[in-house]
Amino acid sequence: MFTRAVKSANERQVIQVLRQGRVVTKQELAEACGLSFPTAGKLVDELVEQGVVLEAGLETGAGGRRPMRYRFNEASAYALTLFFEDGTLCWAVADALGNPVCSGSCGPEEGGYVSTILAVTERLRRAYPALAALAVGVPGGVAEGRVLYIDRYEELAGRELQAELEAACGLPVTVENNMRAAVYGMAARRGWLDRESAVCLHLSDNGPGCGVLVHGRPLSGFAGLVGEVGYLPGQGEETMQQAALRGFDGVDPVDYFARLAASACVFLNPEELVVYETSYLQEAAQMEQACGRYLPAQAVPRVHISREYRQDYLAGLTRLAMDLLYPGGGLREMQERRRGNAQL
Repeated sequence: MFTRAVKSANERQVIQVLRQGRVVTKQELAEACGLSFPTAGKLVDELVEQGVVLEAGLETGAGGRRPMRYRFNEASAYALTLFFEDGTLCWAVADALGNPVCSGSCGPEEGGYVSTILAVTERLRRAYPALAALAVGVPGGVAEGRVLYIDRYEELAGRELQAELEAACGLPVTVENNMRAAVYGMAARRGWLDRESAVCLHLSDNGPGCGVLVHGRPLSGFAGLVGEVGYLPGQGEETMQQAALRGFDGVDPVDYFARLAASACVFLNPEELVVYETSYLQEAAQMEQACGRYLPAQAVPRVHISREYRQDYLAGLTRLAMDLLYPGGGLREMQERRRGNAQL
């Protein structure tokens, strides 16, 4: 059992190094992973046999026996991401490095959205037999793969969507709230994954949402309520969601966003805050000034107005799917494994 666990950890480490796009010899790979040459060499041979790693030609240079170089095979696995947008189901396929391969969208089929997800998955599995993981984004409360509450897509409410899809298609599946996926993608694309926290705000047709990342992972809470800022009280007995849904009548939109930002800042105190552009808010300086009415000057975050919600959302879902294919592949985990190997 222990030997298998060590081998599995070493294999993940080798794959992680190669997934960085490096073309290396066995010796270079052994040094990068902190493994012995025989261990690294045997793992590479097995991965080549499985089609996960490819030979990339002999090392250049004169003299002596030139060693073979190796690279990761990005076509060894594919991941499918799916999300809902304006009543349609959008999908995208990425290779094992997370690079986009193809994408599309369709309306719900006769059996509803879940049946449509399964039909799309089956069609794409025929086109990409190495399809190995699914990530589904949902604009509602999600906890441990169950959709707790949702607007517009009522068919999904209360369903154990992750377990249902895994049982039906036989692949690992993750189901995540749209804002948690968006903040994950946003932080990855901006190089913020190593920060203590990252926060983004977005106003959709269903009201406001907030994505929260803590130590590189999306924060959910036991009932999936983290980031559901529409439930916050607004003016009088009105919630923040209700104010947004009636078009901010009698409400200053900039002050509205500043209040949402202040709510996040008093708990997480992010250095920077991303707000996805809306017709109600287009200038970062305006937002920062409004935040100053509710926060100490030193605690006002630097605000970024972004037009890339969809790109961040898709990047986050893709990253979640990659986490299914290559769990524990982060830099911190790799460094911890190297320290562990050194102690064996």
